[in-house]
Amino acid sequence: MIRFFLLILLSVVTISTFQACTEIKSEPKTVLSEPEEWALDDSTAFYLDEFKSEFEEGLKNQRIPGGAVVIVKEGRVIFQQGFGVKESGKTEQVDEHTVFRLGSVSKGFASVLTGVMVDEGLLSWEKPVSDYLETFKLHDPIQTNRVQIKHILSHTSGLPRHAYTNLVEDGLSLDRIIPRLERVPLIAKEGEQLAYQNATYSVIEKVLEAQAELDFDSLLQQKLFEPLGMVNSSASYDSIRHSENKASPHVWYSRSKGRVPVKISKKYYNAISSGGINASASDMGQWLRLLTGYYPEIISEETLNVIFEPVATINNKRFSRYWDGVNKSHYGMGWRVLDNEGQKIVYHGGYVNGYRSEIAFDPANGIGICVLINANSSYPLQVIPGLFEHFRNDSTSIK
Repeated sequence: MIRFFLLILLSVVTISTFQACTEIKSEPKTVLSEPEEWALDDSTAFYLDEFKSEFEEGLKNQRIPGGAVVIVKEGRVIFQQGFGVKESGKTEQVDEHTVFRLGSVSKGFASVLTGVMVDEGLLSWEKPVSDYLETFKLHDPIQTNRVQIKHILSHTSGLPRHAYTNLVEDGLSLDRIIPRLERVPLIAKEGEQLAYQNATYSVIEKVLEAQAELDFDSLLQQKLFEPLGMVNSSASYDSIRHSENKASPHVWYSRSKGRVPVKISKKYYNAISSGGINASASDMGQWLRLLTGYYPEIISEETLNVIFEPVATINNKRFSRYWDGVNKSHYGMGWRVLDNEGQKIVYHGGYVNGYRSEIAFDPANGIGICVLINANSSYPLQVIPGLFEHFRNDSTSIK
């Protein structure tokens, strides 16, 4: 019966009213323990068929070996499918359970995990980081005492962009990197300027470990992966290396050879929260259900709203250039927040080691999509906006 339900997950939805970027939803959502059967209207069925065909064609045109997509609506996984091959030159097909690396999409897991522990009363967004972690020190001791959890999760600690990202990529442990932050001259007061981080963002791992007396990988497993049934997800190099169903990473080689496979790297598994999580499309469907408010027993909707609240302005269109309606972009905690003509879109992308991932969702209406590919290409960015445009214009997608 479960397999039957999975086979009918090719449905889609309706978009209801939208809320402004800072508005908090007041009505509780109906929690769905299992997907329910529903009927598709002609418009939605046609859209999904068109989406599938266009996505396949796009992969071919971009010479991307393989990918996987999952779409959710109102607590249901309505579409999930693999496309192409796991490795160029071979025939093994990608399916919805094939594992990819997520890159910086990992950051959203860290902020949500922090939110889970906030709900549990173990820490506070507004408390200084140094109260939890003695080794966290900035160049200015006074600013050290002011920088809060929310500042490191929103990249507004005052440190310059990508401070010590090179050390992360060199494989140094966080225990060796964090004490060195004290040497870096600050560029702003906390909370005033967005400057994207990897090393500093990953300080959150040590904060959570200190409070829970458990390593970060185990916290992810116990508080997120296991409760959500994310059975293909992990946060280590060995896990993906030994996976029997994984996509190989690819890099561009030449016009004649296209993209060629490369080895899975150990990079960023020393800073899991910045780029070390592995997952499949089927797992990301469960993740999207949580992010859109359908697992209140894991994290409250109120706390999710705090995480998705805009904190700092993004002063470029690098990540929103394919959204015709977006003219304002912000960063919340572990998430970019786009104002799509009044519709709030929470988004993040990631690239690492020949893998690309993109995730976006409308928390007010429960619509979300995640695209995973085994190459570095902006193609996922190009296909995502059309999904939200479709549902903005379709108000009768479920019967």
